[in-house]
Amino acid sequence: MPEPLSLRRRTVDDLETILSWIPDDAALLMFTGPRMVWPPTGAQFADLAAVPGLTAWVLCAGRTPPLGQAELRVENGNAHIARVIIDPLLRGRGLSQQLMGLVLEQACAQGARSARLKVTKGNAVALRAYRRLGFVIDPRAETAQAWVLELDLRSPAAPAPPGSVRPTSHGRSAPGPPRAR
Repeated sequence: MPEPLSLRRRTVDDLETILSWIPDDAALLMFTGPRMVWPPTGAQFADLAAVPGLTAWVLCAGRTPPLGQAELRVENGNAHIARVIIDPLLRGRGLSQQLMGLVLEQACAQGARSARLKVTKGNAVALRAYRRLGFVIDPRAETAQAWVLELDLRSPAAPAPPGSVRPTSHGRSAPGPPRAR
């Protein structure tokens, strides 16, 4: 039986793995937006993680290396989610949905009533994934480079994250990774 997925704080040791998921400057722009420059470095991720209130998370199955990562900042009841990245070898298996479900749970635990994130225009896969979670485009905040999506975390119409998510003593966990198709 596969290990359950869990969310834990990102460490410096995780950065080498995460950096290996970003093969070129186009991928860097898609996943991190314009705040990082090619080639990405652990120092750039560390600088971004130094933003007051920002927490960086990784999705893991037991003691495996990270399967995905996301950054979260909750301020005045609003969650800001950024730099959501899944290991390219594991994409298409629903891990982004599980990662986001756990990050949204963490946001709610920190008092968030809504969540926002940006999606680089042209990243249709990410846009579809976030819309499946109930995010909608905020046309007032759209830019030439990105859509801004928002989710009301208080809405009973907001879909529950995929899988049954249950707390554990070491963080938040969800069922193990989906089987390969």
